[in-house]
Amino acid sequence: MVSLLLVSLLLYILPGISCLSRDERSFGLSYNGGKIMTEPVAVSVIWFGTDWEKSGQEVIRNGISSLSPSRYGFEGSEVPTLGSWWNIIRQYTNISNAPVTDEVDVGAECFYVGSQLNMTMDRMIGIGRSVFNQTSIDGTSGNLTCTRVFEVNDRTIYHIVFSHTVMFDDDQRDLVDLCRGNFAVEVFAGVNVTMAWARAPQKQSDQCSTFFRGDHYLGPPNGDEKIDSLVGYVLGNIAEEVTNQDGRGWKGNDGSDWTVSSYCGSVFEGERGDPPLFMDVERNVSFNAAGLNGYRYILQYVWDQNIKNCAMKPSETCGNNALAFKQPKGHLHVGIIANHTTGLQPYPPNQKCRWKIQYPTAKFISFTINYLSFAVDSNDQLVICQSDSGPAQCSIFQSNDERYKKSFKIKGSKAYVEFTSGELVSFDSRGWELTYSAGLCSGKEDVYDRKGVIGYSPSDGYSYTKGLSCQWILHGKAGTPVALSFSHINISEDFDFLAIYNGTTHQITNFSGIYSSSDLPVLNLTGEIMIEFATQTDKGDGWSANFYMSSPVDQKKKSLLIVIVVVLGGVLIGFSLALFTLALVRSRKDTNRTELDSRVEFDSHSILMRAEVNGEESRIGEGSSSIVYRGISTDGKFIALKSPKHPTFGIKLEEEILLKTSLHPNIISLVGYVEDGIRGRNLVFEFMDRGSLSWNLRERGEALDWERRLEIAVQISSAIQMLHMYLKPRICHRNITSENVLLDENYNAKLGGFGAAKYCTIDEMPSEMGGDIWSFGLLLVELLTGKPVINRNASEFCERFEVVDEALRGQDCLDRRLAIPREECEKMGLTKLGEIAKWCIGRGENGPKIGDVVLGLKQVKLLFCSVPS
Repeated sequence: MVSLLLVSLLLYILPGISCLSRDERSFGLSYNGGKIMTEPVAVSVIWFGTDWEKSGQEVIRNGISSLSPSRYGFEGSEVPTLGSWWNIIRQYTNISNAPVTDEVDVGAECFYVGSQLNMTMDRMIGIGRSVFNQTSIDGTSGNLTCTRVFEVNDRTIYHIVFSHTVMFDDDQRDLVDLCRGNFAVEVFAGVNVTMAWARAPQKQSDQCSTFFRGDHYLGPPNGDEKIDSLVGYVLGNIAEEVTNQDGRGWKGNDGSDWTVSSYCGSVFEGERGDPPLFMDVERNVSFNAAGLNGYRYILQYVWDQNIKNCAMKPSETCGNNALAFKQPKGHLHVGIIANHTTGLQPYPPNQKCRWKIQYPTAKFISFTINYLSFAVDSNDQLVICQSDSGPAQCSIFQSNDERYKKSFKIKGSKAYVEFTSGELVSFDSRGWELTYSAGLCSGKEDVYDRKGVIGYSPSDGYSYTKGLSCQWILHGKAGTPVALSFSHINISEDFDFLAIYNGTTHQITNFSGIYSSSDLPVLNLTGEIMIEFATQTDKGDGWSANFYMSSPVDQKKKSLLIVIVVVLGGVLIGFSLALFTLALVRSRKDTNRTELDSRVEFDSHSILMRAEVNGEESRIGEGSSSIVYRGISTDGKFIALKSPKHPTFGIKLEEEILLKTSLHPNIISLVGYVEDGIRGRNLVFEFMDRGSLSWNLRERGEALDWERRLEIAVQISSAIQMLHMYLKPRICHRNITSENVLLDENYNAKLGGFGAAKYCTIDEMPSEMGGDIWSFGLLLVELLTGKPVINRNASEFCERFEVVDEALRGQDCLDRRLAIPREECEKMGLTKLGEIAKWCIGRGENGPKIGDVVLGLKQVKLLFCSVPS
């Protein structure tokens, strides 16, 4: 029903409203000893005029019935309901402290269809008197009919509603200038009742439709602006009648006649602007409250005596004790918050709210302030502390400074939050919201035990938090066995990663997704092992693994070794400088051999590396600005070294981006860098044994069968999805080609070539991301045809992808080195792959998003997997 939550909740901050003055802030209502309606109430209605649609009358009837709070079958609605609006009215009590009734219904109804022109107050009184007597009703020649005669009692509100067809005499200024009011009717000798009235707007510029204007008004909530205006005034009259039935109830404490609803109507009808509205752009309507049976309404605000301000639902107030939160994640808020609402109202004054967040196994508690808005001149403040003993370790937030939209962490397993509001709460203050999450791991954890359990599995079943980057290092002696047996892996696929390293630099494998008991990995390794866990979501429920080290390093000896290494480090640095100088001399004498000797750094770890590159013999690739060589590191393993053609120093954007993305299993891993002193920094990558996809398709395309090509497409689309959707700021690759897709010995694909990559601004994202999707579409064409795309004009691609039979009979669009599949579902899969390619390259900025492409490719993969083996 609340489809606006898929679009957005627009919180209109009243641009024309300045802070209420001190005199205005002191306004309140006081009780004068009169009648308050505390028993169930019936609203008897006289419908004046013709042109009443049954649907319009039902909107008003439903609005009256929706005032009873007990009729709502849900609690905690983000959208205010008519029931929650009425709960503000129930704050008002009589001399015995009995509150206003919580039950309101429609009573008897009469319908007047006589003369509607030049209506006067006297005629209104006459018709109003007639409904209490059946003889008078019969004497109207059929112009007045009733469901039953009105009764006179203290539990009924009598109300006249005028359709837009009723025109008032020009001399009746109250009826012409006002939208609602009341008058007294003597129904019998000495027996008087009060009769309320409200009129529908007669034209668009009518002052009675003032709530139905403004930049954020899309349309009337129930389709008829006249009816939707009228129902708001009817409900406002009912609120006044139950709190001030005889004129001696709750009225302004300043001697004025302001009532529970009339004061707030004047605030929004004056110079202060329009009230905040929810917008449902799918249905093109605006509203600020929901009723029963799916109806929505625009209501006048009512005066909330507790918060000394206008509101749509009661404001929650703080108790005396701190609220304890023992969940690993949650959110706290007070007042009005962005994209959520507790009633479109300020928070109460003179509040001191406390929260204690405690999660025993947490290493830190992370906070994100989503929204904070206090008036500049207020005394309101939000305080977040590591301890409740004093302000020494506290962060204090005041005013609506944009800098407060930030994230930060508090070390330890406890945190304390306190919010204080001043004596006077400005209407400009909207409140705050923060989210918190307890991180159960943080940074590096060294493990020296022979056996045990490591992992991230909250015992209470709550999911882990996003933004983690945790490491467990199993310190086994070099060459000795280390066994790692996973008992549980349930993490968010393609978003969060669990990587295993031999040592701290060489990645052995990478896990992402949910693994069943039969699929859980068992690894037999040697020496020092690092397990790294990185999250970008808060989905899933973690992982755990049993480990066994046959010969763990002695921690005491390890500490001594660190001291020795530090001492020797200085010597080695001096020695490496000498080697660097020697390499510089040799490079000038022998251009066919380059030796690079320096420190390689990656992710807070460092090792000494000697990378040998044998000139042109080792060249494996070249771009416009760099050359890629195959090198050998000190441990005898191959690496790929990207050397700039021209001198460049400092951390480049490419390196920064790769450090953020290298954990993805389908993005090339940055091992580190080497400074050669001549051209600056050389980036060091993992070596991909089978080279580029372009070379493999060209030279040995028959080895890449359809299943492997499809898997390559899925893997690279997953890498693009990481860049486009799951990193902030988002990244555009801008050079997706088969030359930049690299294959390892098992034909797993990784995306490289990040030299042109950049962070995308909001304005750039449609075109830049559309360019990546377009390039990926060309890559799919190349996988299908086995040929490089020479002419990159989308309109010239093979049209046979449109029809299965044409695409597979002609074979002109498919790589002829591979056999056409026999199974019908595989044929359909290839055609679907062609359609996805055309989809990507045919629409530019208006083409598909990468999430849609990934989903389509997985459907193609299912078609291939459905073939029985």
